[in-house]
Order: sequence, then structure tokens, then C-alpha cells
Amino acid sequence: MDWIEARLHELADKDDKYRIFNTCIVATADPATVLGVRVPKLRKLAKEILKSPDSAAFLNELPHRFYEEYLLHAFVLNEEKDVAHVVEELDRLLPYVDNWCVCDALVPKALKGADPGMLSALAQRYMASDHEYTRRYGISILMRDLLPEHFAPEQLSWAAAADDGRYYVQMMVGWYLAEALVTQEESVFPFIAEGPLSPQVRKIAIQKAIESFRISDEMKERLRALRKRPHAPSA
Repeated sequence: MDWIEARLHELADKDDKYRIFNTCIVATADPATVLGVRVPKLRKLAKEILKSPDSAAFLNELPHRFYEEYLLHAFVLNEEKDVAHVVEELDRLLPYVDNWCVCDALVPKALKGADPGMLSALAQRYMASDHEYTRRYGISILMRDLLPEHFAPEQLSWAAAADDGRYYVQMMVGWYLAEALVTQEESVFPFIAEGPLSPQVRKIAIQKAIESFRISDEMKERLRALRKRPHAPSA
């Protein structure tokens, strides 16, 4: 896809400041792969790719050379409509993802409204992966595609079990718990308080919940009190 690479170079900020800023934010991506193209320009280019005859070929071209190509890949895949095809493409793409930004950019429309049983199985399969960002993406399915209509209390335990001590996995577990708390207080607050969470994940969940505009002041006070309470280490 030489024309796509050429367009990326053309769209990159001429001032190196944004590229440098991006490498700091993304953190784990190889700085040499970051061109410095802003997300609105990438979304616009993704629309060009979708209208071109090269869309399928672009998705098939892995690994990519540049960080922005992976973001483009996510934006193009998000528009695919066939669930089975999206899962096949996710299986191909996720092992190459090396940063939270590309991982979190993956929000395929096809998975919204997909069969909850299939989504639950997919989330569990990805959460069992040894690859950090595949595992993170599996947790994001619980948050983005199953909350709130298809929430089940056992999903909290799945997320907790996915915590393998790696930072970007723990951040997603904490984020998921904070999001689940918005609509599932009766199940989630006791889980944050007494569930089998690492101290770091509990801390992240509480902090993200306190920062949320969708959680009541009363619940935030309960969370602040919980934060002050000593916890025994999880088994």
C-alpha cells in the first residue's frame, strides 16, 4: 500500500513537536515508527481507504511499518459489518499491537449488538492471552460491548483474573470496574471493596470512579472511605 504510506508522510505535521508529544503519550510504541499524523487526519484517510478498492488488501498487509498504519487499520476495521470477519481480522491484528492507543482505538461496530454469548467467549479467550494488549482488548469487550445490558456478576471475576501485573492490563481492569460501577452498584461496589483484586487495580478502580461525572457524590464518599481502609493482600 505505497499510496497509503505516501499519504501518511504527506499528512504528518511538519513541526516535529506533535510527533515527539505522541511518542511520550503512546509510550510503548517504537518512536522510530511514529510519523506524527493527527487523529482527525487519520480518520479522514481511513474513509478514503474504505472507499478505495484497496481496503481488504490494506487489512491483509501485516505487519505494518508505522504506528499510524495500525491506527488506520483500527479505524478501517471498526467499519466492517460482518461479525465473523471482524473476529478473524482481530485475531490477525492483535498480536502486532504494542501500545494502548491502537488497542483502545479498536471499537468495531459489528460487535455492538452481537450475540452476548459469543462476546463473552471472545472476551475470555482474549483475556487468557499472554500478549498484553490482546488481554487488555478482551477486558475492553466486557466494558464496551457487554455493559450495561449484558452485564453478569461473574464478568467481574473474569476481569480480576485477567490481571497479570502488567500496567496496561491493570489499567483496563480498573477502568472496567469504574465503568461497571456506574450502572451496577450492587454488584460492583462490594467487589471493589472485598473482591480478589490486587492493591494496584483496586486503587485504579477507585480513582477512576471518583473522577467520573456519572457516579454520585454519595458513592464517591464511600469510595474515599474505602481507599483509606487497609486491605489484606489478595490470594
